[in-house]
Amino acid sequence: MVSYTWFSYSYNFFLGSYYIYAIYTKVGENYNMSGPNPNKVPVELNRTSLFWGLLLIFVLAVLFSSYFFN
Repeated sequence: MVSYTWFSYSYNFFLGSYYIYAIYTKVGENYNMSGPNPNKVPVELNRTSLFWGLLLIFVLAVLFSSYFFN
């Protein structure tokens, strides 16, 4: 990969990001996770999800049946 150093920050040309941000993004910050999660919603299993889940299990069972019965 092509990279160069600019003010002691190593920049990756192909990914377009600085390595320093990937490594030291949240150092020294205090995150308090004592509050409730705002995205905590109940998960529903409707007929469509059940259909796709059973279809996935069936397709995987057909694909790997040679390993099961060998």
